[in-house]
Parts: sequence; C-alpha cells; structure tokens
Amino acid sequence: MGSRCSFLFHHFSQAITNPLKDTIIVFVVGGPGSGKGTQCAKIVEKYGFTHLSSGDLLREEVASGSTKGKELTAIMESGQLVSMDTVLDLLKTAMIKRAAESKGFLIDGYPRELEQGKRFENEVAACKFVLYFDVADETMKTRLLGRALTSGRVDDNEETIMKRLKTFHDHTAPVMDYYAKQNKLQTVKAECSPEEVFCQVEKIFKQCCPNLKCCIDDCKVLFVVGGPGSGKGTICAKLVQSYGFCHLSSGDLLREEVASGSARGKELNAIMQKGDLVPLEVVLQLLKETMIKKAAHVKCFLIDGYPRELQQGKQFENEVAKCTNVLYFTVPDDVMVSRLLERGKTSGRIDDNEETIKKRLQTFHNITQPVIDYYEKEKKLVTINADKSVDEVFGQVQAFMKNF
Repeated sequence: MGSRCSFLFHHFSQAITNPLKDTIIVFVVGGPGSGKGTQCAKIVEKYGFTHLSSGDLLREEVASGSTKGKELTAIMESGQLVSMDTVLDLLKTAMIKRAAESKGFLIDGYPRELEQGKRFENEVAACKFVLYFDVADETMKTRLLGRALTSGRVDDNEETIMKRLKTFHDHTAPVMDYYAKQNKLQTVKAECSPEEVFCQVEKIFKQCCPNLKCCIDDCKVLFVVGGPGSGKGTICAKLVQSYGFCHLSSGDLLREEVASGSARGKELNAIMQKGDLVPLEVVLQLLKETMIKKAAHVKCFLIDGYPRELQQGKQFENEVAKCTNVLYFTVPDDVMVSRLLERGKTSGRIDDNEETIKKRLQTFHNITQPVIDYYEKEKKLVTINADKSVDEVFGQVQAFMKNF
C-alpha cells in the first residue's frame, strides 16, 4: 500500500511541477539530405516553435567552457559516445528554460533509437507526434553529393553517404514501427520542392494541433479592390505611411520571384512568357510565405488587387487567414478611362489606349462583381467613393480606420 501511495504521489507531483506537461513536442526524423532542417526553419517561422538539436546543444555546452562542457570534450576527444542520460539532461534543461515563451518544441533528429524516445517520454514529456520526412536513398545521396561540391565536408562522399543511410535505417526502423503502433507517426513525402513539402507539413499540424495559432493569426488583413485607374495604389501608399501597414501586390511578388532566379522563379518566367496564367495555388503560396516572414513586425496586411475572383478569396481565407474587411474603391468607368488615357500620355504603356482600357474595365466588373456581392453579404465590404481628390478619398478611409 505504501509503495503504491509513493508511486501515485511521485506522478501527481510531477504533473504539478512539470512545466512541459501541456507543451506540444514533435520529434523530427529524417535521413541525411531529407530536408528536415529546411522544414524545421519554416515551422519555427510560421508557428513560433523552438527548434532543438541534441548535436547543437552538445556543441553549445562545450563552447560554454562549463565543467560539464569540459567533461563532454574529454569524452568526445577519446572517441566515446556521449551517454543518453547526458543528452536527455541537456534537452530537458533547454526546454524548461524556453518553456514560457515557446509555442512548442521540434526535437530534431530525435530519437535516433527507440530507447531514447521511450526515456524522453517517461522522464521529460510525451511527444505529440513524430514527423518523418520520407525520401528515397537515391534522392538523399544525390542531394548530399550536390552539397559536397561546396560544403567541404569529408563525410559527403558516396561511400560514406551510403554507410550513413544504412545506419540511419537500421536505427530508425524500430522507432517508426513503435510510433506507428502508437498512432503518432506522421509521414511526409519529401521528394518534392520545399514549398510542396511544407504544404504537407501544414496539413499535418492543422490535423494534429487544431487549436494551434500561426503567426499570421494575430494580424489583420484588408483586401483592396478597385478597377484600373481607381487610385487604390495611391491610397495604399498613404495607409502604409500613416499606419505602418504592409502593402502586398501579387504582381510585385511574382516579379520578385522571377528576378530572384530561383527554380520556382524560372518556372514562373516560362509560364508568363508563354502568355499563360500563373496558377492560383502559386500566387497564394507566394502571398502566404511573404506574410509569414513579415508577420512578427506587421499589424495589418493590405492585399492589393486581391481577390481577382471569388474562389481566390475563399481559398485565401481557408488556407492563409481570414480577411478583416474588403476596401472597395468605386469610380465611374468614364472617370477611370479619362485617368488612364491621361496616364497613357507619359507612361508609354501599350495597354493605355481607349479600346483596351474599356475591355479591361469590362473584364474587371465581370470578375469582381461576385467578390463584391459575397463580401457584402458577409458584412465585410467597405465601399469608398474614389471619384474625389486624393485627400478626400483618404479622409473616407481614415474615418473607417477609427473603428478598425
């Protein structure tokens, strides 16, 4: 009876004192060259998780010059393995230190073997799930050999790579089997581009942690809609200047991606040179990535010229963030035609002629009316009469901003 009471008291007191008991902990597993480091950085950026690697913690302890660091140096210099107890203690200490400000922990490259995982869950806290980046050996080998051209790492040669991959599989297979039986294994097919891989990761986090907020959730979002020549660009610039909002245009983002010379930028360039439309998913992905990067320093995003059609708006709200309001700049067509013809005298733009302008306006109305109707029903539409001077138009926007 006494031993049972002691056992229950131990677990009860642990539950009270363990600051990690309600924390989301994710083990991140993947072979060398699986791309898990890139994905961890994206998870940290979007969800505010803390990324911990036992290797990094060991190196930091050694570099600190502490007594424990000197002991670790001696162990590693003698060629011995650092004990499981030591690694576990370093992880636990680092997690407790960061528990108050972290939304969750990514334990990278852990557990390397099943006993590590069991010990961690018994002595630190339960993991929410295991995120496993599944990549074919041939792909990982190719990636690592590509990295070897610039890394200078002595272990980036084919023979060593194949040995490392075999060791990884031998140690990891029991880990995968165990967590699969626990219904905690989440597998990501990581052969595709980093952006496509992260889309899978986002779905897993949404499914496993439905109440988890991402960094964008604390930001407001204004869709800014208006025909060509409505003056919305000028007003967006004044909103940025007066309120510190972040102005995003899908057109600008596409041009920046092309100019970056990235693989995705080259694909976009080829699409646009053929005269094809950029897929809706690509525009959405560029907006989402940019917003995640800027979210920590932004209170409101102005999404200019978006959505162009109703499906875009719905998909954005399902996959990125809810829009707070839609600012709709209304101007009679004849005024927009007049403004654009005036601009055409100096712009040199071939589409600033009357016939083309009228076609553009008709297209705008046809596509945009369902957007306007939908957000009016949602009570999110703010109509701005933009057939006035810039100061008068901005005055209407400022009046709306008082209750924003």
